[in-house]
Amino acid sequence: MGFFTDTDFDSSLDMIDAVNEVVERNIRNNFEQVSTDALGLDIRCGRVFVDKADQVIAVANYNVRTIDYYGGFEYIKEGEGRVTVGDYTFFTTESDRVQDCFDALESVDE
Repeated sequence: MGFFTDTDFDSSLDMIDAVNEVVERNIRNNFEQVSTDALGLDIRCGRVFVDKADQVIAVANYNVRTIDYYGGFEYIKEGEGRVTVGDYTFFTTESDRVQDCFDALESVDE
């Protein structure tokens, strides 16, 4: 939380760049890229990033329409297990659909 609590940005574009930089860094450090078939989803959904510890799926915004359509994520509403931050959309186990994905991933890992 400390990164942005005392930061004044010179412009809105600087703020957007900083948010995207923090999101990208955390995805690199805390998420693992997996094929969506490991999550029990249609292979056409492509690859996504998962944080197994917090059970969060991160999808680059350019791929959100694909996971919405082929993965059934279009029913996960913003604020109800879906949050968009910067260039990524995050899905949490607040949604049963996402919980099912982590259940499938756990069975693959075993």
